[in-house]
Amino acid sequence: MSKVARRRRLELQHWSEEYALAPHIEEPEDWPIECRLGPIGLYPTFCGDHAPGFVGLYAIINALSLLLAETSPLKPAEERMLLDQGWKFLSGRGPVAPWHGIRTNIFERLAEGLSLTLSRHRDHWIRCERAELTSYASGPELGTVFERLLVAKRAVIILLGRGHYAVLRGYTPLSWLLFDATGRMWMKRDRDHPFAGQSARRSTPFAVILSNPI
Repeated sequence: MSKVARRRRLELQHWSEEYALAPHIEEPEDWPIECRLGPIGLYPTFCGDHAPGFVGLYAIINALSLLLAETSPLKPAEERMLLDQGWKFLSGRGPVAPWHGIRTNIFERLAEGLSLTLSRHRDHWIRCERAELTSYASGPELGTVFERLLVAKRAVIILLGRGHYAVLRGYTPLSWLLFDATGRMWMKRDRDHPFAGQSARRSTPFAVILSNPI
């Protein structure tokens, strides 16, 4: 990639950081039609197909792995540390079973706690925040918000139907790319329904964003 192209990509990243939650502002003419985070060969940590109670925990760890992959990759020992802390957090709030999902308020606290744990371990702040998506409950604006978050190199965790938390890795005109603990790699999208075919139970979209401030 040329210096001009790298500079322009950085400019688009900074623009996206500023306007990610302002979908009414028109995008630059050279907005990327596709985006993919993380290097080729990076794979998520898997938890299996029948463990919704653990998908949320693994989604947070996979989001941290994706966020840090290009600068300071997550080490196996750090991953084990996060799994241990996450398990202690969940088990301290009652019985934990593979078929029990995580409520959004608990999930948000878990994501904040694990981000803080890793920040303290590395002496480098990793920010965790819930995206305010109430005004983009459906339609193309929601897809625009997620595209901009990805171009801004944010790790985005979304809640799909049946308590399944998934990490967005990127997008193309026709699909969302996933970094998913169950091995799912993509899902369909269209203009009016960003997550086509998903039977989400919530009327309001839910997303947690992880970022790596310099």
